[in-house]
Amino acid sequence: MAGVLKPSDVPNPGGPRHPGGPRHSGGPLNPAVVLTGMKLAVLRRSMSGPRAASLIAGGVGGVLTAVGTALLGLVDFPAPESGVGTIALVLLVWTVGWALGPTLTGGDPTLRLSYFTLVPQRPRRLALGLLAASFVGITPLVGLIAFSVLIVFGAGLGLLPALVSVPATLLQLLLVVVLAKLSLQCLGSVARTRLGWELSALLVGLVCGFLNTGWFGLAFFFELLGGHWAPVIGTVVRALPSGWSVVAVDAARRSDWALAGACLGGLLALCALLFAAWTALLSRQLARGTADGGRTAARRGAARRSARLRAVTDSPAGAVLGKELRLWARDPRRARFLRIALWSGLFTGLLPMLGGFSTVLPWSGVVLALYAGALGSSLYGLDAGALWLTLVAPGAERIDVRARQWAWLLVVGPAALLLTVAVTLAVPNGWAWPWLLATLPAVLGAGAGLTPLTSLLGPAPFPDLPGGNPLDGFSDESGDQARMQSLAVLLLQLAAALPAAGVVLAGTLLHNAPLRWAGTAVGLGTGLLYAGWLGRAARHRLETRGPELLDVMRKGVRRGTEPAPARSPEEQEQQDLLDGLSRRRTALAGLLVTVGMLSVAPQGGVALAMSLLAPANRSWFLALYLPPEWQVPVAAGFVLLGTVCLFVVYRLIRAKHATARE
Repeated sequence: MAGVLKPSDVPNPGGPRHPGGPRHSGGPLNPAVVLTGMKLAVLRRSMSGPRAASLIAGGVGGVLTAVGTALLGLVDFPAPESGVGTIALVLLVWTVGWALGPTLTGGDPTLRLSYFTLVPQRPRRLALGLLAASFVGITPLVGLIAFSVLIVFGAGLGLLPALVSVPATLLQLLLVVVLAKLSLQCLGSVARTRLGWELSALLVGLVCGFLNTGWFGLAFFFELLGGHWAPVIGTVVRALPSGWSVVAVDAARRSDWALAGACLGGLLALCALLFAAWTALLSRQLARGTADGGRTAARRGAARRSARLRAVTDSPAGAVLGKELRLWARDPRRARFLRIALWSGLFTGLLPMLGGFSTVLPWSGVVLALYAGALGSSLYGLDAGALWLTLVAPGAERIDVRARQWAWLLVVGPAALLLTVAVTLAVPNGWAWPWLLATLPAVLGAGAGLTPLTSLLGPAPFPDLPGGNPLDGFSDESGDQARMQSLAVLLLQLAAALPAAGVVLAGTLLHNAPLRWAGTAVGLGTGLLYAGWLGRAARHRLETRGPELLDVMRKGVRRGTEPAPARSPEEQEQQDLLDGLSRRRTALAGLLVTVGMLSVAPQGGVALAMSLLAPANRSWFLALYLPPEWQVPVAAGFVLLGTVCLFVVYRLIRAKHATARE
């Protein structure tokens, strides 16, 4: 934590107090107070750059969703029982989201458990401090706003239900926070095994697939909840712990104080039980350190893979290619990324079929290639300081870049092609073949070129921590930068497929079969062009900026850790003004990124495709609720609006860099 906390941020036991610093009598420190202060100090000094943009963008989306959840309590339900079932179902979704959230974010990036392995504190006291610090930040605030639906719903039922809803809301928030801590601790232990790789990747792929196309299956769930299964589902969601809080509020309406007390007491007891389980897991990890012997699982089948790799030529390029292929099979992070891409593509195509919509299914392989490129955008960062092995070998830059490109293609290409063929044959869609054969080569070529280039343009090294936990990379300071790079690669891959897709679209609109199939040649040609041109740019970057890149790979991404020079009052006032402008620009950039992404992708591009392929399935696309003659112009307008928002973000970043140089 050096370089992040000021002297006044940390209590000074037994010594003279700093002016304006916290008072301390010299007794034992309260871990909750200390860790909460540490987290506040870290958050206060990290609100700049990609981390601030990521926090603001996620916070805006989370607050809007939470406010929508809270307003659900104002709905005039036909009967209080139906309102209880609906709110219990919504609370179940939020609880599952909190439990699965660590699989996406890796948990709290500010207070890692590895920081406290040598701290002389009992595990229970340390767990209490970490739990108290967990209530600081944007995520707990979003949860509190969402769970205030209990207060809104209780206020509509009367005074006594409103009073009961207050502790019910707090206990619901405590439940999800402790559950998130426990799930992260469990996943951190399981993720070191082969089964853990598959399980965590499956969960992340399901979440990504639902975010991509899950809305197509909402009609199925609404029909399920409104059909003859509705009473059973209502009973289940009430009986689950996530629904105990709203059941307590409804029991207060009926003056059933025994049930209300049992629900609130059950929530409190469950929180205590989950906390005890988390403390036990935490104490075990503190006792043995972060090292783990789970790497042996990654070596299973190594003999079979080595036999298959004997076909690699005995040359410098073959050596790098063999090393990369082995890493894609054995390294926990790389293996998990590949599985996330696979499950994301599969669920993206399968979930719409719940609503009877099979048009997206053939695109599963293309989605796999898109996610494989996005998740591989920190390709060199995965190796961190091992880059020096390439730099000390004369002329090895070109060989290294090209071999990494070939390895990525050999791993991702066959999987994407096989998945595309399998799902298209399973659900025959003859119209999809020209589109798939045109876009898939272009996406694969762009991914093979962008993965090494982006990792060298903005190095985001992952921490080299013992234990081989693939979730650790998401908690590093470079994690936000890696996520921004993944988003950029995803968008660039989509843009790279536009020329080939445009040729197929022209042939479709003109009813010209040869022109439609000519898109395949365009896709192959552009894919080869992307791979060669972007690979050459990556090689040039590695040759000209190798030492600087190695320094970042070894030390990691550090922002704001250098002590500021002494300034005069006038200079300090000017610097405070610039910092204020920077924070406002960062907040505006986060908001514009959110609006831009929603406008370009779902409300623009996807709505445009839906208006041409399946205009009857309107879902949440605004353009599809307009008359047919207005759908395409409005969807194109959303694309233009999103492009303008993203361009403004680019200009804000350029202006910020210019100000920093001055």
